[in-house]
Formats: sequence, C-alpha cells, structure tokens
Amino acid sequence: MRYPKLTGFVMTMSAIAIGCAPLAIAEPTAGSGQPADQTISALSSEGYNVAINWVGGTSTLSLDRCRVNSIHNPNRGVPPLPKSSVTVYVDVQCPDEGSNS
Repeated sequence: MRYPKLTGFVMTMSAIAIGCAPLAIAEPTAGSGQPADQTISALSSEGYNVAINWVGGTSTLSLDRCRVNSIHNPNRGVPPLPKSSVTVYVDVQCPDEGSNS
C-alpha cells in the first residue's frame, strides 16, 4: 500500500459520516421563520413534548401571529431516546402586541 495513513484517514472519516447520519434524521423537521402554531403542532404530532422559549418576553397574541426563531432538540444520544421522552424547545418571537402584523 502506498498511502496507508491516507487510506486509514479516509476510512475513519467515512465511518464517522455514516455514524452521524441518524442524528440528522432525528432533528425536528419544522424550521426557522415558520408560523409558531404550525411548527408546535407539527412537533407535537411527531411525538415530541414542546416547550416555548419566548423571545422578547411572553405574549398574549395567538401563536399564528408569531414566528419561530429556532428549534433546540437536546436528544443527541446514540441511540436517540424515544420522541415522547424528549422536550424540544422552540424559540418563538411575536410582534409587538399593539401592531397589526
């Protein structure tokens, strides 16, 4: 073999890439900028427990007027826990309560 170190490196990186693939699949599918009500509903229907992190303070507006800034899924174990055992945190930002947007 001409390049045993290079071959070993390539094989190691391939194994790491294959081993990390299930983590990407385990992430919630809803994304940033989506309506908060739809995102929370989708995550709940997938079996996750959902908690809201209010960005800028709590709001009395309905969630259909608010947007998702980000989603945090702490379930990064291998193998991942069942979704019903995981709380996914959704950062939600609402417009000022006096605005019409």
